[in-house]
Amino acid sequence: MPERDRNRGAELRAERVRWRDRSRDASQASRSMNERLRKMSDQGSNLDKRLRRHSDDSERWHTDWDDPPGPG
Repeated sequence: MPERDRNRGAELRAERVRWRDRSRDASQASRSMNERLRKMSDQGSNLDKRLRRHSDDSERWHTDWDDPPGPG
């Protein structure tokens, strides 16, 4: 086998290894980002619930304690 062919084969194998490492790194980054986005979504949902509850409590408080409307 000529030297040039052996060198080319070695270069191709090295490139495949680099691509496999890049692919693995990209997959890990994607999983990490998906987990972060899921946590942010959960936090947003919890905040929406708290704000809705606060709004309902505030409305009830104002219904009970605000001055009744005066004569029209």
